[in-house]
Amino acid sequence: MNKIIVIAHQKGGVGKSTIAANLATELSKKFQVDIIDLDLQKSLTYYNNLRSNSGLNPLNVIQVDSPTMLKAIINNNQKLLLIDAGGYDSDINRVAISGADILITPVSDSGIELVGLLAFRTILRDIRTFRPDIKANVLLNKIHTRAGNASLEEIYSFINENPEFSRLTSILRDRIDYKRAFDCGKSVVEFNNKAAQEMKGLIDEVIKNG
Repeated sequence: MNKIIVIAHQKGGVGKSTIAANLATELSKKFQVDIIDLDLQKSLTYYNNLRSNSGLNPLNVIQVDSPTMLKAIINNNQKLLLIDAGGYDSDINRVAISGADILITPVSDSGIELVGLLAFRTILRDIRTFRPDIKANVLLNKIHTRAGNASLEEIYSFINENPEFSRLTSILRDRIDYKRAFDCGKSVVEFNNKAAQEMKGLIDEVIKNG
């Protein structure tokens, strides 16, 4: 699988790094995967250190410190490359987004999420002036375990009305197991909990789209 997967949203706190860690861990079992951690908190790097210290197979994390370096890596990529973009707008994050084959944008079912998507839409519209096919695949994340489709209608409508977005069918629920697994340096699949099936479904969908 020779694709570039980017987890991106200019809004912080949406769960990008947790999703990136889980995807990276499980996809690394199937493909050769390079990881780039652009998050200011370096959450993926921290997670990878936890894996190494626990005797688990570490991820191949590449350190990138400039838009030029990132662009060169993207242009010469021969593996599956997964990028955890930072939760802010910047030149280096825009390089990551513009290089994505699969762009994933996590959002919850909070009303404030629409404000964040409006801001991200502006970024996507700028990028679409030179990469017209770019589209963010919205991943519903941290959704209450009892929330039904009715509570998600507003976000569904927004996605349907804006060509910059599409929707992944996978839904990740708000489960403490995601944090517990992350703190152990494990994916939720390795942690073997209720969230495992949700993550397996997302992984299957990503591979299918790739």
